[in-house]
Amino acid sequence: MRLPSSAEGFSLLEVVVALTVFSLGALATMNVLTQSSQTAGVREARLIAGIVAENQMALAMLGQDAPPLGDMRGSERAMQRDWVWERRITPSADPRILRIDVRVRAETGQQILAELASFRAAR
Repeated sequence: MRLPSSAEGFSLLEVVVALTVFSLGALATMNVLTQSSQTAGVREARLIAGIVAENQMALAMLGQDAPPLGDMRGSERAMQRDWVWERRITPSADPRILRIDVRVRAETGQQILAELASFRAAR
């Protein structure tokens, strides 16, 4: 006796095609989630590096006396990570004004994650 066509179920080929389509969708979803978490990590590092750069810029701007010309390097710990900063103070076209540049990178990396520039009086 033969079963009606509605009771026969799926063929092996249909099941394989359905699993392939599902697998491709799952892989695409995993790829998106992985990229999203990597992007979040980079954004967090840039945000913290920006805070370190702002701290160093504030220190250069705060004093009554102008900071000395030249390059200065140091490190700072923020959010359980170590950051390396570089501060360069140069004269501008106007001798009464100094240019201050600050760059920050992670201690373990070479890429500059934050960079600021500002001007202050050369009193």
